[in-house]
Amino acid sequence: MRVIVPIIFLLLFSCSNHPEPGWISNQPHAENYWFGIGSVEKPYYGSDIREEARSKALNEIASQISVDVSASFEKVITEHNLSLDEFAKSIVQTRVDNNLPNIEIVDSYESESRYYLLAKLSQSIYYETIEKKRRNAVKTALGLLDKAESEFNIQAFSFLSEAMNEIAPYMDVHIQEEYPVGSGKIVNLYSYIKVLANTSINRFRLVPNQETVEMKLGFSRDIQLGIKIVDDSSAPIENVPVNCYIDENEKDSFALSDADGQCIFPVPSITDDKPIQYVNFEVNMDEMIESTQLFGVLPQIQAQSILKVIPPQIFIQISENNLGEATANPYIQPVIMEFFSQHFSANFVDNNDADLIIIGTVNTRSNSDTANDFGIYQVFGDVTITISNGETGEEILKKSFNKVQGSDFQSNTEAANQSLKKMSEKITEDFLPGIIELIKGK
Repeated sequence: MRVIVPIIFLLLFSCSNHPEPGWISNQPHAENYWFGIGSVEKPYYGSDIREEARSKALNEIASQISVDVSASFEKVITEHNLSLDEFAKSIVQTRVDNNLPNIEIVDSYESESRYYLLAKLSQSIYYETIEKKRRNAVKTALGLLDKAESEFNIQAFSFLSEAMNEIAPYMDVHIQEEYPVGSGKIVNLYSYIKVLANTSINRFRLVPNQETVEMKLGFSRDIQLGIKIVDDSSAPIENVPVNCYIDENEKDSFALSDADGQCIFPVPSITDDKPIQYVNFEVNMDEMIESTQLFGVLPQIQAQSILKVIPPQIFIQISENNLGEATANPYIQPVIMEFFSQHFSANFVDNNDADLIIIGTVNTRSNSDTANDFGIYQVFGDVTITISNGETGEEILKKSFNKVQGSDFQSNTEAANQSLKKMSEKITEDFLPGIIELIKGK
């Protein structure tokens, strides 16, 4: 027992004073290898400090691979106007993921304050793995190309996108392949996929259902715009994504073509009252093709319909009585007319042959001819307004405001004017804004 205790003590002392390895301060360098060091501060509150250090070491190896990828892909990036940072980042991630089983843990060390881990990746094994993955990717891409060319439909673009994504991580080496297989014809696979995508897109035709559409400004509830998507032989194409818009910065509507190639849209938002406007229909490339940046500049398939915007005709008749007498200078009707002029550029007519008919009654009344005990004259006002569709007679909106109080220290007349003013404010704030949505049907 006298011998064993000192030996155990010496062993413990030896372990606690294990010298810090040199690779912590001087990262190893060896031909044909990439090294990475992961360092994690203690105390560590995650689930696995070793896994965290391993992840950091892998990131360091990945940064070295990034330099290699950026250099090897520089020509591809320049030729095809791709974003180097995003493209290289994607490729590095793919290549690191492919080589995870090949990364070796060389050593680890733990001090009182940190945990360290050293990992390495053989460059020869890395390149062998990449070449094997490249061959598999090319084989898969050729099969997808066969499917894409077997029949022209929207699915063909999914096959082309998948084929492009398969070979994208390996384009640092020109991929020259026999295609079609057995034909003896050698093609650059990347260029071939790009050209095929462009050629296929150019087969689309957008045919508007109406070349010209007339619309009363704001009255778009029952108006629909349609377009048919066909190929160059006039056969309809199903599931083509199409945008419809007037302002290119606000692509209002999106739809997929049905089995007859038809897309139906509501009228896009109109931001001004120009008498002639253009509705644009455009195939949405980003919805149809993944990673469009890899395909370079793709054709834009577009068509237009002319939209003739006509101001609506409005008949307005507001009977406004102030303390039992017709108002010489009305408050309510001018507010309503200003609103429709501003939002609909409306023309006002003096007969019922109109798009909108606005009828209303306004009355004010006093409880007394004299002021109350506080010296205040009080008047109450009521207003009812009905808006109807001039063509169908359908009531669109009806609103009443009752017992709207006006007060003044001088007279009932001024109190009544205050009541009328308050009613006009209520109409402006609480009634008129809801008309836009009701008329447009949105």
